Amino acid sequence: MILLTNCNNEMNINTIPYDNQLKKIKFDDITFNTIALNELPEPFYKDYSHHKNAAARNYRSYDTMEFRNIILEKLSVHLGVKVLKLLIITPKNGESTYDVFAYLSGKKIAGLHLGNSGNFKLWMDIIFEKQYKNLEEYRSNGQFEIQPELNPNPQFLLVLGKGQFSQKWVNSGMMMDERPYENTGSYLHKNAPQQYNEAKIAKEKKNYIKKYIDTTGCGTIDEAMLKRVFDELISTKQLQPNPPVNNTEFYQEFENLAGYTFPKELQVLLNAHNGIETQGFLSAEQILDEWKNWKEIYDSVDWMLIDLTGNNHPDGRKTIGIYTNPYWIPFMSTGDGNFIALDYAPGSKGKSGQIIAFGVDEIKIRWIAENMTDFLQEFIKETDVMSNGFEK
Repeated sequence: MILLTNCNNEMNINTIPYDNQLKKIKFDDITFNTIALNELPEPFYKDYSHHKNAAARNYRSYDTMEFRNIILEKLSVHLGVKVLKLLIITPKNGESTYDVFAYLSGKKIAGLHLGNSGNFKLWMDIIFEKQYKNLEEYRSNGQFEIQPELNPNPQFLLVLGKGQFSQKWVNSGMMMDERPYENTGSYLHKNAPQQYNEAKIAKEKKNYIKKYIDTTGCGTIDEAMLKRVFDELISTKQLQPNPPVNNTEFYQEFENLAGYTFPKELQVLLNAHNGIETQGFLSAEQILDEWKNWKEIYDSVDWMLIDLTGNNHPDGRKTIGIYTNPYWIPFMSTGDGNFIALDYAPGSKGKSGQIIAFGVDEIKIRWIAENMTDFLQEFIKETDVMSNGFEK
């Protein structure tokens, strides 16, 4: 049975596929790739300079969480493929390398040997300082004589990943320790990152968003009134829209991908323009492209539900607190990755087809207007409609 495959990247490293065959692999079956990470920074402290308390500003603590981010990034660059999670095991007695298992995007695992030297060693010594002190205490107080079943020369395991940072004992003889050298394949399979479980991740997102989906607003508009208001906006603001074009192919592609029709509100507007750069209105093609970009984020296994909902907040109960979802359709850019959008997944107090603000800088998903007509009318009045949802 072939256990190893070549990973098609700059280093052409040996990898193990993540599948059911993985469970049968033994430690000695694995070919480790020797890696030198000379570009890691020296240990540095967290920055507390912004803290209001003087004592807190002077506190010194090594920034091990930032080190986690750095080593994941550096190894990703070094290997030429994204590293999702690392299992780093301290050297055995008399050995000079760390055994490392790197979970890569594409459901492959690479065995690595990292040298116990340089800044990497300095960081490891800091991270495992407490474990080493405990081990010395056990030796000095005769703990290993009292409990001969314990291993006086254990190793330690560091687990690094998105939202993960933990230290564990390895082969110590304790009930709760880790045993990566026994049934290694099963151990690696059990500890795979959640990103490998696409079906589970997709199901969690689906169950979350289905409670809010409401596309009934797509067709419940007064088209004639909306056209009059948009024409008035163009005239009042002296806008210069690009001449309209036939957008049938974009509407059809959207419907095929989204599973619901391209909003009638936007079709009415796009009958009068093909983008208005000075005001941020997007063309049909741009709307489709931006919608696909955000849908790609939502669908990605790298974005679990907890990632999508962890940092964004609702605007009261009118919107939902999620970074993005396929039921927001951006039609206007406010710059730097931020958009005004139609919302077909409103909160419990919201309305299908309401106008919201979302994007890279929009921590709160702001409610802007009840519908497209109201939004345009507020524009004409020169009210600061774009600031709706900000704290006064």
